[in-house]
Amino acid sequence: MHTSPQLRLCLILVAVFFGLFGPTNADEVHKTWDYPPFGADDIALYKAFEASCSKLNRLTPSKQLHANPVFGKASQWQSICREGLAKKPNLLEDYLETRLTKVKLGGGEGKFTGYYKPVLEGSRKRHGAYQTPLLARPSDLTLCNGATGRKLPDGSCRNPYRTRADIMANLKDYKVIVWLKDPVDAFFLHIQGSGTVELENGDVVHVGFAGKNGHPYVAIGKTLKDMGALKGDITAPKIKAWLAANPDQAQEVLNSNPSFIFFQETKEEAPGAYGVALTAGRSMAVDRAHMPLGVPLFIKSKNTFDAAPWDRIMFAQDVGSAIKGANRGDIYFGHGPLAGDRAGDQNAPGQLWVMVPKENVGQKAAANELAEIEPAAGKAN
Repeated sequence: MHTSPQLRLCLILVAVFFGLFGPTNADEVHKTWDYPPFGADDIALYKAFEASCSKLNRLTPSKQLHANPVFGKASQWQSICREGLAKKPNLLEDYLETRLTKVKLGGGEGKFTGYYKPVLEGSRKRHGAYQTPLLARPSDLTLCNGATGRKLPDGSCRNPYRTRADIMANLKDYKVIVWLKDPVDAFFLHIQGSGTVELENGDVVHVGFAGKNGHPYVAIGKTLKDMGALKGDITAPKIKAWLAANPDQAQEVLNSNPSFIFFQETKEEAPGAYGVALTAGRSMAVDRAHMPLGVPLFIKSKNTFDAAPWDRIMFAQDVGSAIKGANRGDIYFGHGPLAGDRAGDQNAPGQLWVMVPKENVGQKAAANELAEIEPAAGKAN
């Protein structure tokens, strides 16, 4: 086909325009945002299983996974990984259900909350709306006298370290990684522990946990309830809405939590405590005193937002300071604002089973019946 010089010039200009102003890194981040039903498909199950296997396969085969012998040795899981990963994603669930059995570690009703990876707006420079700092770990944060403290210029150490309010009042003493646009989003990033910041120019900065000031965490939801500002069930969306509607009181409420998190830049998205990338709707934070990280779990609960069932296999791939007990889990909802809203709503009763090799729990469990086993005493791996 022949084209005129004018048309060729137009095509060149179009190509140059899209070359200069095409998709940014931030556009790529938006593509990774997660939406309902949050990992219900076979691909998500396979991805989470593959992540766990990447760690299990590195263990010494003779290594016992946990103080509780029901979890068996690494060699068993390495065999399960080899067989499972050889399956097509749509056949993996049937394989796991056949090869493993569900074991309940503790009685009573469980509770299932949610968390997510925030995506925030930020800038390398402080200006305009970008006024909330994300701070790097300071050199004076240290362990002394058996607790987190502050190393003074003369070499001595003072306990405790500065509170959130004190840190924010002395920003000149700290290195700022980025300045965030929304102080409320920044606060919830402290709760989540890691996230992604989209800069003004479209670049993306991944940040992860680097340390904390050692003060106990105080839920600002309780602060707002004690103030009479919020009533009924306290959820993250309700807290965010109140803080946004009351900016003159917001900092005082935020400072009622003395705990403060310091961050570090990471080349890639910060992983969970197990050291693997988390999968929305398939990764869960658990209490590893009761189970080792990496193993599959089975959950029966509900999504608080719409009462849709959580009735699926997940994997123990993270931990949380508030996640205590054998029947307690924190479901990872993924990236983006919708994941954040749904995770903030999530708070539902339910039941949790670990899935272990059938041969580890005897003939009764091998017949696909549940075995009631209490966690063994001792330190978990």
